[in-house]
Amino acid sequence: MRERLTPLYFGSLGSRLFGCLHQPGNTAGKAQDMGVILCAPQGHEYIQFHRALRQLALQLTGAGYSVLRFDFSGCGDSAGAEDSWGLSRWENDISIAIEELKQQARVERVGLIGLRLGATLATQVAGQRDDVDALVLWDPVVDGAAYLNESRAQHERMLSYAHVLPASGTAEDEILGFALPQQLTEELQGVDLLAQHEQLVERLLLIESNDDVDQGPLREHLSNLGTQVEHRRFSNPHLWVWVEDFGKVHVPRQILESLVSWLGEVPA
Repeated sequence: MRERLTPLYFGSLGSRLFGCLHQPGNTAGKAQDMGVILCAPQGHEYIQFHRALRQLALQLTGAGYSVLRFDFSGCGDSAGAEDSWGLSRWENDISIAIEELKQQARVERVGLIGLRLGATLATQVAGQRDDVDALVLWDPVVDGAAYLNESRAQHERMLSYAHVLPASGTAEDEILGFALPQQLTEELQGVDLLAQHEQLVERLLLIESNDDVDQGPLREHLSNLGTQVEHRRFSNPHLWVWVEDFGKVHVPRQILESLVSWLGEVPA
């Protein structure tokens, strides 16, 4: 048995979060004393990377880590509606997930692995806590306004293939089939990871797979704050591009294996 998988709801009544707790099975190697939280991307990116996150959790438990992956408030099987979406609330979700993992797995230290907007949220949370020992940022959203513009451009491309379009001025603000509440829009417009002023963690892995975005400025900025940043590049320009076929999922095994390998190098 490679892992023990436990679906669960956690958090306060009325705003429960759904998650899957992955723990090493009896035949796994030495259990690690650090747990891992997976911070998913949002919207269509989550749909296309759901299987990859499942595979990543499987690889991590095989390496001895307890892992918690979960749905943010208002997403997936977690409680809440789209009008409750917001970065501050999702950051709080990560903190709640950290406490749940620490209790369930009996660990004191955690590592955060974030993808895209999930990486941005993980960055903010890591700067607020003292129990995050490792941080993995996979193509993080550095500039929220640019992220919105990019997403809206993909939305327009999607509409160009549509057979039925809403009447002019009647459509609610949305991106690729997902609502875009005003609060979330305003918070995204204020995102700027280059404005971070405090060291996040001692060691950080920055994964860059989007050829259209240069993560060099972020790498330099975080290094100047005192963080030991390791940068690994895997060129895959179509990884985050919307596709009409939602059955097309991404499982970039080389990147997943690289994440697990790097995490094993973090000092105990």
